[in-house]
Amino acid sequence: MEQRNSDLAFARMLSEREARKAQKDKLQQMLAIKKTGSDRKPVQPFTFVPSETPAAPGEMAELFGPESIQNRDVSPGDFVEIRKQGKPYYGIYMQHFDQAEGRLHSTSITQGDAVLQHRTADVVFRIPGFVFLEKFKTSVWPWDVVSNPTAPPAGVGKTAATFADESLMLMGANYTAFSKIYDTFWHERKRTTLTTPEAARFVFGKEAREGDSSGSGSAAALTLQELYATHVFLTQDVSLTRFEPSIAVRWTGEFVIRPPQEVLVTETVIDWIRRGDPRLNQFIEKAGTLVQMYRKGEMSSADWINVRFTDSDRTLIEFVRQTAFKGYSDLFSTPHLTYLPRLLRPLDAYGDIDGKTAFDFLNEIGIWPSWYNMEINRSAINLSGSLEEEHAIMERIRKLDPACLKKTFDEKKLAHIKQESAAEKAQAPVQNHSTTSKLERPRNPMVLQSPTEMYRRDPCDSIRHDFGHQPIYAIDDPSASELDDAFSIEPVPATASAPTPSTWVHVHMALLAKERVQTAYLPDRSWTMLPRALTEETMSLKNDGQPKKVLTFSCRISNDTGEILDSKIVPGIVRNVVTLNYDDVDEVLSWDRVEGGRAEGDRVRSSVMRMPEDKVVDRAYYRASKGSLRADDQEQVQELLRLQAVAQTHADARLKKGAFNFNLGRPSIELAPYPIEPVVAESGWSAPTDFSKWQEPQINCRLDPGFASPSRLMVAEYMVMAGRVAARFAQHHSLPIMYRNQPPPQEKYRAQLEELIRTKTSLQTGMLSVVDMLPLRPYISGAEISTNPLGHWSMGIQDGYCKVTSPLRRYSDMVSHWQIKGALLSSLPSSSSLPSPPPVFSLETLIPMTGLIRDRERMLGMLEARSIKFWLFEMLRRRLDAGLDNRFEGMVLNPTADGYNVLSTKLSFQTVVKADADVIKEIKVGDRVVFEVTSSVPQRPYVAAEHIARL
Repeated sequence: MEQRNSDLAFARMLSEREARKAQKDKLQQMLAIKKTGSDRKPVQPFTFVPSETPAAPGEMAELFGPESIQNRDVSPGDFVEIRKQGKPYYGIYMQHFDQAEGRLHSTSITQGDAVLQHRTADVVFRIPGFVFLEKFKTSVWPWDVVSNPTAPPAGVGKTAATFADESLMLMGANYTAFSKIYDTFWHERKRTTLTTPEAARFVFGKEAREGDSSGSGSAAALTLQELYATHVFLTQDVSLTRFEPSIAVRWTGEFVIRPPQEVLVTETVIDWIRRGDPRLNQFIEKAGTLVQMYRKGEMSSADWINVRFTDSDRTLIEFVRQTAFKGYSDLFSTPHLTYLPRLLRPLDAYGDIDGKTAFDFLNEIGIWPSWYNMEINRSAINLSGSLEEEHAIMERIRKLDPACLKKTFDEKKLAHIKQESAAEKAQAPVQNHSTTSKLERPRNPMVLQSPTEMYRRDPCDSIRHDFGHQPIYAIDDPSASELDDAFSIEPVPATASAPTPSTWVHVHMALLAKERVQTAYLPDRSWTMLPRALTEETMSLKNDGQPKKVLTFSCRISNDTGEILDSKIVPGIVRNVVTLNYDDVDEVLSWDRVEGGRAEGDRVRSSVMRMPEDKVVDRAYYRASKGSLRADDQEQVQELLRLQAVAQTHADARLKKGAFNFNLGRPSIELAPYPIEPVVAESGWSAPTDFSKWQEPQINCRLDPGFASPSRLMVAEYMVMAGRVAARFAQHHSLPIMYRNQPPPQEKYRAQLEELIRTKTSLQTGMLSVVDMLPLRPYISGAEISTNPLGHWSMGIQDGYCKVTSPLRRYSDMVSHWQIKGALLSSLPSSSSLPSPPPVFSLETLIPMTGLIRDRERMLGMLEARSIKFWLFEMLRRRLDAGLDNRFEGMVLNPTADGYNVLSTKLSFQTVVKADADVIKEIKVGDRVVFEVTSSVPQRPYVAAEHIARL
């Protein structure tokens, strides 16, 4: 325990800065740290461990802060609320590792010390380190969760139950105040979302006082009971008509406030159903006719065409539509599902009525096509709602400064700006401030005075470095439209002062975003973070013969060791952008760093399934017939091989420090037409639509080639270099920035896991096999965003890493570019003795921003993954309807009670396969099998499959 506390102390010491004192004080209330030394490697600074120090009152009340321990994985000893089929359970979390299955099971001790097995994803509320708080630990002490996480002492279930009962009583005693949350936040404060702490502060009168700029209500901290009582209120059945938990509610505590019109629809229809309102029968009679005609294929008949929906019909349709969106959650039950059977049962057209029934019904009465992707509108993120704002941005740019939309810039004007800047520096008088009592800190050149102001010229024009006509390589897919990164190399011969041969690597980056956070690439369409007129034209690194403005991240790499010897960042100008596509470059690069070599690349490229089978989607996922690189251009080919060699040298250096990769594969979807048009109406239905006249999208599903392409691996390595350069720059300049961290495994398992990685990782490719990787997965934490540079374990980076390579596509990258450019301008040589201007974004601004970005990235990631899964499962559904073969080869990931989890090797989707007992008894992790998909419900999404054979 002393060593662990010492490790924690050292990690905290590394990340503390004078400017971070306020944050440090708050975090130290959460953690009891014994400082017994400072000579050990940093580990997870927020891991909650048993402490001898009494817990401060309310020390765990700030559960949802942007960098709080709430965002870590669930750990033994946490209080958790678990949801299964909408029903809540509460208890104390523990873990159980099954050696036979090679995976961790999530289990919790509930009331009566009963054991409940569940998924970690079923946890919707969490209090980290609950049983180790001073108030509770006396009843359950001791419990060494590090050495024995599966053996909690008797009584922990009762402790959780007592706490939950106290919270429920508190909710009941304050129910009047709770009932005012909706009107206060939606109507008075004009809010569309709220968090559990915000609602709790309102209910219990602990909001920040007027004039308190912190906004944290620090004068009166929330108690744990108050927080949990608020969570219980917001998630009870009656509240779910007004508040919708976000898909990241465990981490964020965020709820979407349903609009009053939506609430009114729900309450109105529930009232009609309870009273047996005659409008129900009128609608059911009309809907029944439509369903019958749809099933007979008679949508062209007069009876279908002449149907008109009344206002009450539209209200009932909207109720069913809401049910379809909300009815698939395994975590929170929706009140809609309680009443949907009473609405649709009189049709006598459906068996069991559930969320899928709502979708089928809307399809059969002409509201949605059978291939309608609900994920876009089911997401908590509104992708299309900001289109008007995007148009307004472009209009303001055209009005205030139309010149900035030009694809080219005036080089004579740029040269004049640089001459003026040099003259100003040379003639600037030395300022004597000896008689001045207080120096006024200058404004950062990157910070505008008003949010409606625009830069009249690029602030960095005076310090741009001209890279001349050196070839700059931009490599991407043929269909890519946002070209925002390119790279080049510059050999450095050995000299007397620098005897080690090295190479300068230059990674060049082209420069509403806060709301969208990042570009969303869905199979249906993409929503760009910035207006397309900027990302695809003005700011893109397209090879159009015109010079481009870039921000260049440079590092000097040792040719022998791959270590970074020096680094710098400069604004630049590039003139010779060579645009190539991945497939052409793959033809000339070496394949010895691809696991499985060229044969694996060929397998991945041929792993394609489509529907209809006889039609090919006309999208340029792979290169066109005429490539962009001529194999006989030996000068260019040799330059690409040199670029690959430098990337591999850097990758080797990371491998020696413990870096590794594994590849479960992932599917990629292409649709035609793209984007899908016309858009399905979401309201105002006046009549049913005959969607049989619409073009049903063609679907191509293929494997993503990321790890089976030498050019993609090379580009990825250069992006890693740029991220390391940015981190080094930020630390050298004490610049707040958003780092990407990944903590190492718990100390108990670390040595064993790192030995396994060292012995099983391919020294040539850096890859772990799937079978070797599976036992590691439960111990590998996900990457996190933080303002502290804590390293990235699986990448073999200890000195900090941040993403900066997609400023046109990721808001965090754009923010980092602003920070860096502001620091570059602020550090210019000057004779003035004024203090340096502040950064563009202070630490206090970045900390809450990390929370926003992290949460939005999670939700966008879930949306993109579910959209891909929808179209993949829609393809399988169509194949089943057409009687086509749906058998697949796969790899067993782990056995289950009635079968096994499998990974399709052709399309990389996972599902559960049913199998007989004798098969289950013999099956092992990593076995190759053949299975058949027997059912596919894309709206859920769900696939059923049966075992065919073991290979």
